[in-house]
Amino acid sequence: MRPIFFLATSALMIGGATAGQAQDFGFQVSNGLTLEQVIVTQESTAGTPQSSGGAGSSAVISQDGEGNNAVSSVSGSQNSGTLVLQQGNANDAIAVIQNSPGSVIAQAQLGSNNSSLAAIVGGTENGIASAQIGNSLSNSVALVDSVGTKVVYGQAGQSYSGGIVVRNAPRGTVIKLN
Repeated sequence: MRPIFFLATSALMIGGATAGQAQDFGFQVSNGLTLEQVIVTQESTAGTPQSSGGAGSSAVISQDGEGNNAVSSVSGSQNSGTLVLQQGNANDAIAVIQNSPGSVIAQAQLGSNNSSLAAIVGGTENGIASAQIGNSLSNSVALVDSVGTKVVYGQAGQSYSGGIVVRNAPRGTVIKLN
């Protein structure tokens, strides 16, 4: 459970350090990884508050406000976990970890009409931390068949959206987007 709170804290620190009217979208890639796909979309997702976990795994959803939806699922991934924190109104979050033991996802959204998707599919010991502070923000992050890879994605302001898919990242890769 400790890695989940560490990622959530990191996500909130990055999101809180960004100016209220952020306009630049930058990214930093370490360990020689090639960025395979970066997409920019406007997304709207809905779900119902629920969670399911695999052996030795956990899912935590905390929501405050009205009209917030969160879906969290962990399958085939021992010792993995998700944490979703939403404060505000009409926020949607989806977190999926599938067949990736020891992986964590932490999502935090503060504001209204925000949407966050995250998926870790395959590989081991991966992490995604996502923080959005503001209104009408959306992001999506996916790690596919990566090992020991960490993605930190922070947005602040209003009406921004973006996404990233990372495939086959080598151990120790760290990607920061803000």
